[in-house]
Amino acid sequence: MNLITRAEWHAKKPASDYTRLESTKGVKIHYTGGKVPADLAEPANHDKCGELVRDIQSMHMSGGRGETYIDLGYTMVCCPHRHTFMGRGPHALPAANGAGLNAGHYAVLALVGSSGLTKPNDDLLHALVDAVEYLREHGDAGDEVKGHRDGYATSCPGDPLYDWVRRGAERP
Repeated sequence: MNLITRAEWHAKKPASDYTRLESTKGVKIHYTGGKVPADLAEPANHDKCGELVRDIQSMHMSGGRGETYIDLGYTMVCCPHRHTFMGRGPHALPAANGAGLNAGHYAVLALVGSSGLTKPNDDLLHALVDAVEYLREHGDAGDEVKGHRDGYATSCPGDPLYDWVRRGAERP
């Protein structure tokens, strides 16, 4: 696993303490729901992934989605260069699954969106599996791997990523 710590991606400090989770049923996979640069997956563009994660954290903490979060809403974030950014981390309640649904599953974001880069490449899929395995080992995540739409009325994680989830979320 190519783990990028919060210090390495220059995460802001959470506004308050996380609510602790002992375990979850598994993981829910998310996408950004917006435009992701179409060339993000190019090898020379990995620095843009960190910028995007910082932008998402800032948006979450400033109330850009209508609710102000204490931090990035995701447990982990995966990029198309097979790197995984630590979000809230294991044993911390996420904020991205929907009201009343956060305690059931960790939330892992894939850096693909509804426009621009919309289809996950193999390196992104590997990073997602790495994150799921990490959360099982370090966060007592159960066996379920679902899409955000499995518990909440949304198009997330987009059709290409959701098709992968429905096929078993296996390594390419």
